[in-house]
Amino acid sequence: MKRVLVVDDDPDILEVFQLALEAENYSVYPLLSPRFIFKTIKDFNPDLIILDVMLNGMDGRAVFKQLRSNPETEEIPVIMASARYDENYIVSQKYHPDDYLEKPFNMTVMLQKVNKLTEN
Repeated sequence: MKRVLVVDDDPDILEVFQLALEAENYSVYPLLSPRFIFKTIKDFNPDLIILDVMLNGMDGRAVFKQLRSNPETEEIPVIMASARYDENYIVSQKYHPDDYLEKPFNMTVMLQKVNKLTEN
């Protein structure tokens, strides 16, 4: 079973991701804050991370840069999600994610992106 770590500061969005992904037989770890993301990654060993750009008190882009800069996490595929920034802005950054999900997102599109990156 493929494992997906979802980091979002909105509990309702976390629940939507979790229900949709678990219905497709993914193991999901919902994380409300990226504060313990590296410990969670070590414990959960995700095949994919879905990371919100705008997190309460933190910038998801900075968290993503840390993920890409760390040899232990640099190879984990990441989908960045945002209601505020569009895909062109996200991919224009120095470090760009494996994919992008604009909120509100279409469930089918989200699952296609997850399936593609986890080869499920």
